[in-house]
Amino acid sequence: MSLPPQLLVVDVVTREHGETFADEWFRLSANVGTMTDACYKTGIAEWPDEDEELQGIYVSIEREIVQRVADQLRNTVVETFIRLANEVLTRERRD
Repeated sequence: MSLPPQLLVVDVVTREHGETFADEWFRLSANVGTMTDACYKTGIAEWPDEDEELQGIYVSIEREIVQRVADQLRNTVVETFIRLANEVLTRERRD
């Protein structure tokens, strides 16, 4: 499958593109609760139904874990996005 002539794409996917992708992915995941939901599903802590103070601590712990995971993953996501996007666009230019 080759790129249609009217489709404009960048010559090279850059680190800036990868950083935008990673930042938006993590931001959107956090907004809909995907990452915090995943953390909850692990069962590493039990939601304290009746205690608002403990609920606050739970949420704080969960957010810190999710943020630290995202921080560790960010560079890997950026580099993977750059590599794969360039591979796909290069292939499409050749076909």
